[in-house]
Formats: sequence, structure tokens, C-alpha cells
Amino acid sequence: MADARDSPAGGIGVSELLAVLDGSGLRLASRPSSLRLPLTSPTLFDPLSVSPGPHAGILLGIGVHPTDADSPRIVRDAARRGFGAVIVKSLGLSVDTLAAVADAEGVALLVVDDELDWRQVDTLVNSALASASEADNSLSATPVGDLFALANAIAAMIGGATAIEDLQTHILAYSTVPGQIIDADRREGILGRRVPDLPENAAQYAAVFRAPGAVRVPGLTPGLDRLAVAVRAGAQPLGSIWVVDAAGDLDADAERALERAADMAALHLLRARSTADLARQQRAELLRRLLEGGDDSRLLASQLGLDPAGPFVVLAFQPELAPTGDEIRLLRLIDLIAIQCEAHQPGSECVVIGTTIYALFGGQAGSAPAEVEAVAERVVARSGSAFGITVRAAVGSSMLTLGGISRSRQDADLVLLLVGGRPGGGRVASARDARSQLTLLELAQVFRDTPRLVSPVARRIRELDAGTGTEYARTVRTYLDCSRDSAVTADLLSVHQNTLRYRLRRARELFGVDLGNPDDTLTLWLSLRVAEFD
Repeated sequence: MADARDSPAGGIGVSELLAVLDGSGLRLASRPSSLRLPLTSPTLFDPLSVSPGPHAGILLGIGVHPTDADSPRIVRDAARRGFGAVIVKSLGLSVDTLAAVADAEGVALLVVDDELDWRQVDTLVNSALASASEADNSLSATPVGDLFALANAIAAMIGGATAIEDLQTHILAYSTVPGQIIDADRREGILGRRVPDLPENAAQYAAVFRAPGAVRVPGLTPGLDRLAVAVRAGAQPLGSIWVVDAAGDLDADAERALERAADMAALHLLRARSTADLARQQRAELLRRLLEGGDDSRLLASQLGLDPAGPFVVLAFQPELAPTGDEIRLLRLIDLIAIQCEAHQPGSECVVIGTTIYALFGGQAGSAPAEVEAVAERVVARSGSAFGITVRAAVGSSMLTLGGISRSRQDADLVLLLVGGRPGGGRVASARDARSQLTLLELAQVFRDTPRLVSPVARRIRELDAGTGTEYARTVRTYLDCSRDSAVTADLLSVHQNTLRYRLRRARELFGVDLGNPDDTLTLWLSLRVAEFD
């Protein structure tokens, strides 16, 4: 049986694959060859589960270390099982030994940049193979990376003015084929390089990204109809393509052509994103480490181009999103936050940690928390009106040194807790306005970590309340909060003053509460007060 690698018909040559993915971080480590690869998805290397039988195409050597004694055997076995190429990471080491094995076995050894995630590598290669397999010849001839040329090719092929957008509805490119009809929405989008905000946008984009293929989108008079398709790399959404259907005559052939064009557009968008994404990921990782604190804060600040003189302040956003299915809205929210922060201070940095989005401001912006609060208010208002996302925001403490950045982040996190637990309160809060509550929050943690600090009387009161449903703890704490003013306390508790006096007398009888001892009273009040933050 002929080896799949030797088949001259169909497939894609290694040199062609490298040309398509030029600039993506993939390079050839073995000798150049005329080897052709079948248009099948890459196979993931799994040392614990090697499936029997012949294979073909590309093996992603995940976990294959360039200097491990077993790695040459892995490359050799891959070649003998029918793979035409193996992709590995060099990890900053020489891959000459693996390249020599690949040359001897007649396969290609490709090396990808260490910084690229293997999922991104798989997506890039899959898009390149899909483009070679399905894309129309007129589109395949379009230089990868030239989105305007691609938009013109799609417009000429399908017969309607075309726009290519990213997930944040920025118009990345648009066609300029003479004679094609456009409407006011298209004209406004081109001038602003962004889709106009319209009430029908949310429903239309949801329909496009839910559909497996092209979708017909009716225009609202005087707007024209559109033919639209989501651009994806595998299951990952990248953007969308919109074609004006001025005469309403774009048929099923046009739909299929647009779906093929989406495959090619995915490759263009991935290529356009790869370099920018890598740089952004690197800066995000630097900021993440800076927010977490450590001895290398000065080095991290230098790499980020931050002035170490400060002051610094951290702004934190926490959106209320579903655990899954809200990825696109989250991306749009992150884009909104980045734009607003950049407008307030050019060069400001943002990063997502867990479910929280952080921004760091320094210098003059770091010394004006009130202005940072205004940025937060704009983001919260805009995210609700434009995306329907409820967002809470918190401004950390202003810190004078690089070492204080992690403290500002911690304060912002604590304020987010306060905002979340405050019914009917605003969506934006600041550490400077919640200093006493922040102190109590930290004291609550100290009391949890050191139980012996808790007043024994407070512990007994809370245990009885929990078991019987009484309210001695709330009564005593409110009485002390109100500086022992019986009238104010009774009003807050919505009880008669005689009821209040009875409860206080019973507290003395049951628990030995002595409100005449200032030391005991202080520890009792603190224990009851910080318990609320549990």
C-alpha cells in the first residue's frame, strides 16, 4: 500500500502550509522537502494511549521534550505509522537530534513558538487545512492577512457589498467594488469603522452566531437585507461577514460561497490576531504577576513601561454572566473596559483573573481615585445599556509604591464583596469611602484565623440565637452601635423600648453581659460586628 505521505495528488505541501501560516510562529526544523500532507485534522500525541493502525497528516507532539531520551523514538514511530509531519516546541533547546531523525525517516519536523498555546496551534493548522480544502480558488489567491482584498474577493464572487467584523463589531475591512449598492447603516459603519448601535443588533448577532451556516438578515426600512455568516476556528468564534443583498436575489449558491469564504476569513483573522494576541497575553501575564505581588515588582513594572514613582490604583470589574454561553458578551465587555481605560490613561493595562477584570492606573491617574470612579461609572452604565450586562465595580486604595499595587487590588476585591452584599446599593464603590468596612472585613478574617480572640460571651449568644431563633446578638450589637440610646435602638429594631430593656436584662442573666466594663464591651461588640462579614 502506498504511503499517504507519498501521494502527489491533493493535500497541501509542507512549504505551502508554512507559507499560509507565515508569521504565526511555526517554522521548519528539518530539511526542506516536497512532502504533501493530507487535509485531515492534526492528531494529538498521547503517550498513554497510542491507537493502532496507520495514520496520516500531522502529529502535535504535546509534551515531547527535545532532549528527552524517548523523543527520537516518538518521532521515528510517528513516521513509521504514516504521519507526514510532527510539530514540537523547542523549549529554548536544540532540536537538531529530532530533526536528524525526521530527515532519516522522511518526515517534516516543525517547531512552534513556546509561547503559543497548543489549542491555538491546533486551531491555526486546522484553519489552514480547511482553507486549502474548501475555499474558492479566487479566495485562495488572496494574500493571507489582506482583509480588504478578501472583502473585495467575496463581494465580487457573491455580488454584494461586503464587510468583515470582529467580535466587538469593529469593521476590520470592507469591499470597494464599483457599482455595488449600500445603505446608510453600511455608510455609517465604514465612516466610524464600527457597526452603528441599533436596537435590533443583539437579536441579529445572536441569530448569526447560533447558526451553523449563512443566515439571511432582513433589513429594517430603509435598510437593506443582508446575508451573514459567523467566522469560526473550530468552535471558537472570531468574527462575522456581512454581505448586502440589495436586490434580495442572493440564492443558496451565494450562501454556500459565503460559508466557504468564512473558512478563508478564519485563517486571515487568526493570522491577524496571533501576533497581537501573543503580545497582549505577555503583557497580561506581567500585569497578573504585578497584581499578585512579589519581590520582582520593579522588574515587572519596567517590562510594562510603568513609572515606578507611582502613585497607583487598581480598578476591578465583576460582571454577572452565565457560567457558559456568554463568551462573546464577555469579550465585548473586556473591549469596552480596555477602550474606556485607554481613553482615561493611554497605555493603561487590563487583565482578566478568574471572573474579575482588573485595570491598573499610575501617575496622575493613580492619584485621582474620583476620576477613576467616573471611568467605572461609565463602564457600568454602558455595559448595561449596550450589552445588557450587570457589572459591579470597585476602586482600590491609592498606593505610593509598586509594592502597594497588590494591596490596592486586594482592597478592590474586598470592596467588590461589600458592593455585592449591599442590597439596593450602587454598582460602583471605592476603598476610600469604605475604609472602616474594609478594616472590619480584615478583622473578621483575623478572628476566623485566631478563634481565641472572639469574645466567649459573643460565641454563646450566637449559638443560642442559631439554635432557638432569638435575636440577642442583633439586639446587643444594635444597642452598642447606637451608643446605648434606647429610643434610637428600639426604633431601628422596630420594638417597644420596654421590649428592648427586657432583652438586655435577659442577656445579662443568660450570658453575663456586663456593658459597664469597657474592655469586655469592646471585645463583645467587635466579635458581634465582624461576625456579620462571615
